Amino acid sequence: MWMPDKVYGFSDCETQAAAFAKAAGLDYALVDVQTFPDGESRVRVPDGAKRAAVFRPLHNPNAKLIEVVLAASALRDQGAEEVALIAPYLPYMRQDIAFHDGEAVSQRVVGDLLARAFDRFASVDPHLHRTPTLSAVFSGKPALCLQAAPVIAEYISNQRGCEDAVIVGPDIESEPLVRAVAEPLNAPWIVADKTRHGDRDVEINLPKREILKDRHAVIVDDVISSGGTVITLAELIQKAGSTSLDVYTTHALFDESAHSAIRSAGVRAVISCDSVSHPTNAIPLAGLIAEGLRTWQ
Repeated sequence: MWMPDKVYGFSDCETQAAAFAKAAGLDYALVDVQTFPDGESRVRVPDGAKRAAVFRPLHNPNAKLIEVVLAASALRDQGAEEVALIAPYLPYMRQDIAFHDGEAVSQRVVGDLLARAFDRFASVDPHLHRTPTLSAVFSGKPALCLQAAPVIAEYISNQRGCEDAVIVGPDIESEPLVRAVAEPLNAPWIVADKTRHGDRDVEINLPKREILKDRHAVIVDDVISSGGTVITLAELIQKAGSTSLDVYTTHALFDESAHSAIRSAGVRAVISCDSVSHPTNAIPLAGLIAEGLRTWQ
């Protein structure tokens, strides 16, 4: 079993990083970052560890990517022999091919950048499409791809009024997550057909919508950003006769105005895992990640 000797977190995710370190029974240290007026970062790690883990969700990624790479370099200068990156949210995973001429394949570029800095990786529900494994993103290095479905299902099971829930996914790509949430709940599930015309312009068809009549609906998706898909799907669910509707997501990337728009679409509650700090956080991932690391060889 491979486990780090110490966890290194950043101030913007200290609650999650410290919670993970505690769940894993590991020492914790805070990485010191100073941002200069020109936008450059000075990164300092307080001390070294033979096996180190850098913990940071990488939403709003551009500065954070540079800072975690600098932290890995500083740890090696302090004597670290192996450095892992634990990024509950990984950025730039959607663009795994060039959809139009001249586009950079960001998954490959960012994967190569991180693979040069780190020896192993862990993430939760990374947004992979055509890439078969998370390890493939990082040049074949060990990579732990964790699913939030068990903790989401457990949370739903403890909520009043969810006994007759139908689990709903926004598109075919959400099917594995939706199924993994529904099965331990013994709940029926359906997924929609989605055609995206733009960031906030989506067309959705909801097959088997009759199953929703007079039942509580739960939308489950790995990432919610603009909220457009959820809003369109919520309208279809209500037209199908659902009595109430909640939304669950692993990664909450939407802003306050999108949150308000989602609630205004008839959604009773929006609940997220704490992969990214957000007002909707209610499901901690520290235990899930700690258990996952115990499977590392």
